Amino acid sequence: MGQKRPLLYLPGGTKVLIATGLAAMARLKAAHQQLKEVATALSTTPEEVVAAASDLLAKNKALKKQLKAATKALMAQQAAQVLASGQQVNEVHIESAGDISVLALLVLKGASEETLLWAKLNGRLYFALISPAGQARDCLARLQALGEGMVAGDGDAKAIGA
Repeated sequence: MGQKRPLLYLPGGTKVLIATGLAAMARLKAAHQQLKEVATALSTTPEEVVAAASDLLAKNKALKKQLKAATKALMAQQAAQVLASGQQVNEVHIESAGDISVLALLVLKGASEETLLWAKLNGRLYFALISPAGQARDCLARLQALGEGMVAGDGDAKAIGA
């Protein structure tokens, strides 16, 4: 059957073992098949898998940075539109629940009066109360009293998002 024998010793005392036999051969074949599948998915050869994976990770990182910058620009544009509208109640577009808080803080920087931002995402209503006078928590407390536990919120005293 399969025997394990030390092949060589690496610096630091690490043993590299080699196994022989049917079980070892089956493991090698399975690993080789996985390598071929990964190479196919990356459109490369098995010898180039590591380089292709590293390239893919670098591209992914760059795309995440671009997405973050584009999201930030979109939030700034929406905040400018809300401020320019002069309306106290504004429907906004968000991609994630956290976006409303980011948008609220941007609007707060230029707001001169209480403002409500709201958005619907995945069947849920999200809102942010903005109060340059710091009354957002008081307004939220009144909404929570009316909503009987259906309203939740967090944030700072001037901009509350829920």
